[in-house]
Amino acid sequence: MNKRLYVGGLSYSVDDDGLRELFTRAGEVSFVKVIRDFHTGRSKGFGFVEMATPEAAKGAVDELHGSIHERRTITVSEANPPETVSGRAAGSVARHLGGAGSGARSRLRELGREASEKGKSQ
Repeated sequence: MNKRLYVGGLSYSVDDDGLRELFTRAGEVSFVKVIRDFHTGRSKGFGFVEMATPEAAKGAVDELHGSIHERRTITVSEANPPETVSGRAAGSVARHLGGAGSGARSRLRELGREASEKGKSQ
């Protein structure tokens, strides 16, 4: 299991310190970040926590997923690795091509290669 966890369903009043305190009971916390709106500075209701060990991360998921914190049910799961900008754009376009699965993304890459090759030959 990855050591970085996604935490969703947070109260908008939760800050980095509050999130760290919540997860410390499951093990050593090495990183905490509540995601905030760029313009308003208000929490977006989710964040990321990195636990010091995979065992602590698993313990945090087992203990805290579905628990109530500040009158809200929180979601705790393994965080997906960050995508590159082109990955996000590809995912957005892939959904419009009929799905967000790898098949649509493969087709999108294939179309890009064809366009690139066609541009080189002209």
